[in-house]
This record gives sequence, C-alpha cells and structure tokens, in this order.
Amino acid sequence: MASKSRETRLRQQADWEAKLQKRLAFLAGKGAADERKIAQDVQVRELKAKIKESKARLGAIDANDKRTADLAAVKAERLAKPKEEAPKAKKAEEPPPEEAKPKKKKKKEKDAGAPQPQTA
Repeated sequence: MASKSRETRLRQQADWEAKLQKRLAFLAGKGAADERKIAQDVQVRELKAKIKESKARLGAIDANDKRTADLAAVKAERLAKPKEEAPKAKKAEEPPPEEAKPKKKKKKEKDAGAPQPQTA
C-alpha cells in the first residue's frame, strides 16, 4: 500500500490505530492483562510496525513539501531580483609584454611515424 499522498497515509494510519485498539480490547477481554504478553502478540507488533512506518512516511512527505516550498520561494526571489549587468570588457586590451618568448614545439621523432615492416 505504498502511497505518496498525505491524505491516504493519514487514513491508513487511522485505520491501523483503530485495529490496534480493537486488538488490545480483545486481548484485555480474553484475560491477557500482562503487558509482556500483549507486547509479544504478533498482530499487535504488526500493527505497531505499520503505524511507525506510516509516521515515518508522513515525515518524509512533510520534508519533501517543505523543500519544494523553499525552492519555490528561492526561485520567486531570484526572478523578482533585477538582472545585474556584467561589467563590459575593455575593447583595447593591453598587448602582452615583449619580453615573453613563444614556447618552442618539441620535434617529433622521425622513426615514430614510419610504418613497420610486415612479415608473412
């Protein structure tokens, strides 16, 4: 029953809590007043696990909604802010100093480009 809907998860959690209360009432009526025996009941443990899982999923849904709202606020703020003009580049840049010498290219080895003889 995986659902990303908050309303669905809340409804599921309420159903599981109601089933848990019915089971606890049944066990109390049966005579199992010992907390330890009630805690060991398989159905009680299963219902508590589902409730815990549902609470965790609701927390994740809330965190996702908060993050989405924060990102929307940041985006709206960024769009409302006027666009800053970038400083214009200088048209006449200074030429490089004359003292700088161009780098020499390394000579390629003569044998590296020669084809290898084939034996056959």
